[in-house]
Amino acid sequence: MRSRVTILLIVVMVMLSMTVLAADPQYGGTLNLRNSSDWDTLDPAYASGFNAGAMAVKIFDGLVRFDYYSNDVVPSLATDWTVSDDRLIWTFNLRKGVKFHNGREFTAHDVKFSFDRLFDPEVASPGTWAYDMIVGTDAALDGTTEGVSGVTVVDDHTVQFQLKYPFGLFLKHLTLPHALIVPQEVVEKYGDLFSENAVGTGPWKLIEWEHDDHIILEANEDYFEGRPYVDKVYYRVIPEDLTAVAEFEAGNLDFGPIPTAEFERWINDPIWKDYIVKQTELSTYYLALNQNVKPLDDVRVRKAIAHAIDVPTIIETLRNGTDTLANGPLPPGMEGYSAEIQPVEYDPEKARQLLKEAGYPDGLKIELWTSNTTDRVQMTGVFQAFLADVGIDAEIIESEWATFYPAVKEGKVPMYYLNWYADYADPYNFLQPLLYSKGSRVGMNDPLIDQMIDEMERTSNPLVRYELAKRIAQRTFELQPYVWLFHTTAYTLKQPWIQDEIWHQMYDADKLTTIWIDDSKK
Repeated sequence: MRSRVTILLIVVMVMLSMTVLAADPQYGGTLNLRNSSDWDTLDPAYASGFNAGAMAVKIFDGLVRFDYYSNDVVPSLATDWTVSDDRLIWTFNLRKGVKFHNGREFTAHDVKFSFDRLFDPEVASPGTWAYDMIVGTDAALDGTTEGVSGVTVVDDHTVQFQLKYPFGLFLKHLTLPHALIVPQEVVEKYGDLFSENAVGTGPWKLIEWEHDDHIILEANEDYFEGRPYVDKVYYRVIPEDLTAVAEFEAGNLDFGPIPTAEFERWINDPIWKDYIVKQTELSTYYLALNQNVKPLDDVRVRKAIAHAIDVPTIIETLRNGTDTLANGPLPPGMEGYSAEIQPVEYDPEKARQLLKEAGYPDGLKIELWTSNTTDRVQMTGVFQAFLADVGIDAEIIESEWATFYPAVKEGKVPMYYLNWYADYADPYNFLQPLLYSKGSRVGMNDPLIDQMIDEMERTSNPLVRYELAKRIAQRTFELQPYVWLFHTTAYTLKQPWIQDEIWHQMYDADKLTTIWIDDSKK
């Protein structure tokens, strides 16, 4: 007869083995996710928005991608690459044996077709800006040539890119959804309906898309990096956050949003607080000050506006204390961010003094534009109140996005509330769109900033680029083209049975290949 101690040891060993087994990834099940709106496209040539890009990378692959657990660029359809000494010729060696979802093997000809297609004037892709450093793109875009001469097929498993000038961010640009590779025969078969019949090499196959309702993806059993653990992903279109939370509580969604109005409820819940995932985002929210419009051409007026707004109080109240006070365009955690720069202080008396020095002792009137979503209108109302306190009468102009954004792009708006989220993880992607004089929406025309941004673009040394980013941020502090407000942090609810999810700062980094469902926790 076994002793009591022996029996206890056996029980402990069994329990430990069960724990180990439970920790091992399990295959199977359906992942239930939510999107707040329908997807405008799944075609990489047109995937400019975050929703479209995040979905496209599930179905398609590019030559490279962001590492799942860092902002490093790693191989995907390419196994490796070389760069010529003058940094103008990039040669990529491609994986062999990779197949599209229709069973046809991927080759270098597909890379050539995909980039030629971007610059086909009949396609009119919005992604051409990302690759205009490639030789021959101008001629292809204006119809002078058929295809991009700077993209050449060396052999079936080697492709080469020739650049017009050294571009140190070329690899990072290849992580963008526009660089995802598509099969020519499927594109030509479906034409404008390719988005509805998307076929790629990615870990997920598009099975069903019912617009404004749902998308269903099925695991690609032959994915070259290994099939996903989950069998299917079921995305539902649920516009309202409160509805999505109710579905999450009912167990019908595996992830859920935390509405701003319910933040305290969830963050303090004794059960759910351990299943709230926090992720700092590569974002910057700002109040733009258009220097082409009087009186914003005077830096004293711009600085007065910055001193008039109590951003810390806004963060603590409207933002539930979740976000980080901005000291410039770059968020903390982004290479090139400098903690040495102090944020502009809330100082209404200094704001009044600056207005007086600028010739506005009795204040001034100005338009403050915003899109007409509830949270943005609320935020601009707060700005309006702070500005009124120092004598600035800000008239809020709210409009539909379709009216608001084109006016912003054309540089017609005096002052507006907006944000920038990174297309890829590099400070250049914040500084060039927001501060470069060419195409500026706020009348930027600073030769020093332009020169430093040009240097950032061409250097292959990331440390040089990050040092330039710090200097540019300091320069913007002197010029005050924007009131830098805050950098956001996302809070997401997850069910206890969800394991090994990836929380990446880049919207297009997660392919849902690592996530699995622990049935023992359901």
